[in-house]
Amino acid sequence: MGVQITNMYSAFGRATDKIVNGRKSVFHLADYCLQKVITEDIRYSHLLAVTSCPDVIAPSLGQCLNQAYNNIFHSAHTIDIVQGCAGGVSAMILASQLAEANRSNVVVITSDAAQKATSTASEVYNVFKNGVFGCCLTYSDNKKRLLHHQSRQYKDLYEVVTIGLGHDSDAIISGNIQDMSSDPRKHLGLKLNNTLALKLMRNAEEFYLDFTKTTGHPDILILHQVNEILINHLESVFSKYPARFINMAAETGNCGCATTGIVLNSIMDEIENKKVMLCSFGTGGVITAGLWQC
Repeated sequence: MGVQITNMYSAFGRATDKIVNGRKSVFHLADYCLQKVITEDIRYSHLLAVTSCPDVIAPSLGQCLNQAYNNIFHSAHTIDIVQGCAGGVSAMILASQLAEANRSNVVVITSDAAQKATSTASEVYNVFKNGVFGCCLTYSDNKKRLLHHQSRQYKDLYEVVTIGLGHDSDAIISGNIQDMSSDPRKHLGLKLNNTLALKLMRNAEEFYLDFTKTTGHPDILILHQVNEILINHLESVFSKYPARFINMAAETGNCGCATTGIVLNSIMDEIENKKVMLCSFGTGGVITAGLWQC
């Protein structure tokens, strides 16, 4: 009894340029990816839709996708996850558990227009990119499965990433009315606190060692590609361990919750019979990881 990852697809950077400036960017990214992931003759029990920067609060990304593919998902449970960068790994963990418990097929779509969520004047504007990842978690009778998972939220780091847009944003708007017509994302958009980010990153090795006490070292380690400087540093930190460390930050940029999936998809031909650890961190001061036998 197990679960395997199938029908992976991802896009980032140039592949998404034609839609990043349009309205409903996150939906269009997700829609583009979903067409590559789903099969009409398969029944799906759940649809997990993940984003850090929803186009609108309601109807949710998952509900919009269910509407667009209602002939396929009309009886599927649609679950939306808006949890920041770690949401992508959380969705993969949850989807694995749901697929195994229900002996079913579960679709995961992680879509982020992270760059569009930042002000063009922000120092992190060029760090973030827009991207999407999708896959199906399918019940199987082989040895492929989720082996272990772990999550930890670190106190006083919960504001490492903030996005001001929400039902209480009226106070921010009224207090900065002069910027609202020219650059509203200056105050309402995505912001990264570098000081808190560094504090969070310092916990990465300890988290990994605690995780691997249960599992042993993975064959492949995929961390959230926060930015080139931090990933290069973490690659040096983790060089003492036998896991193959994947560093694609220069290529992918930080695509929010889609990042780890995008990297996983890029090496999909190399993961057969490997133990792959996906680990992401960010919004909420959280580190979340799962280990899959692929």
